[in-house]
Amino acid sequence: MSKILPIPDKLSIASKMLTSSVFVALLVTLNATVLAQPSTAPIPTQSQPNQQKNSVAQKLLGQWQAKDPSSSNSLNFIFAPEGKLFIYFLDSKNPTGIELKYRINPIPKPMHIDITIPSNQKPVLTIFELTADGQLQLQIEGTNPGKPRPTAFSSQVSLFRKISDATTLPANIKLTDLNDNEIKSNNPQSEGQLFIGAINRAQQAYYLENEKFSSTLEQLQLGIKPETENYRYRILTQGNQNQSVISTAAAKKPELRSYTGIAFIRKVKNDVSTFTAICETDKPSTIPPVAPKLPIKESQAVQCPRGSHLLSQ
Repeated sequence: MSKILPIPDKLSIASKMLTSSVFVALLVTLNATVLAQPSTAPIPTQSQPNQQKNSVAQKLLGQWQAKDPSSSNSLNFIFAPEGKLFIYFLDSKNPTGIELKYRINPIPKPMHIDITIPSNQKPVLTIFELTADGQLQLQIEGTNPGKPRPTAFSSQVSLFRKISDATTLPANIKLTDLNDNEIKSNNPQSEGQLFIGAINRAQQAYYLENEKFSSTLEQLQLGIKPETENYRYRILTQGNQNQSVISTAAAKKPELRSYTGIAFIRKVKNDVSTFTAICETDKPSTIPPVAPKLPIKESQAVQCPRGSHLLSQ
């Protein structure tokens, strides 16, 4: 399971990651298991030929939740009138949300939904269904701004359950401005881990589209600068760029730990899948761990070098 990081930091990185892979950021914000539960193939609601847009739009209005079955973590969507979409994360200390825009077309099968992120001209084109058992089936995996709309749901389709008809944010939720031009972190120690995790997941999305990993931060379009007040970030290619890539966060302050992330591919049942891992120095250090050792067998974990340890994800 991923460590819980400060919500404002998660949302600021989310705004940038949404521009390169629509909900990759949400996978950073929550555990991937929240949004990528294997589909149990819920039966879509049978729609009549004369079904009107207003009927679908009305059913969509309200609060929907995806919950990690192994923890109390949850992601909440609120579809509101006038095409507003709120996403918020519950945190006892600092509950925070973000506002996006959405538009639906209920005529195609599956139905179409376009999601627009502030400051990004290209919307994310994807598909959704309202199922017979009352769930929202939304294709999140593999979507990107400017990328063609998927024509069918994948096995990792995301399922949301409607928990309320309310279309307004709870009073204690503070909206975060997504128009900031620079990612900022209010917690220096969490920044390195958060940003390396973001880079790892962006590399996964990049590989899906390009069949290779990115060699630069700029290609990932995350908004992460090579150097911040707290860390220096680098991407290190290792020989075959199609197999793995290393990213490092070198602390600039003596009281901070450093991080090394790796994204790599592995064949699982004749299919190529991408995996990631993060190594954290055991003690504060300005030198990130050297490249970790990749597992030989599927059941094995990435092995971090001496002086560092593997972070749970």
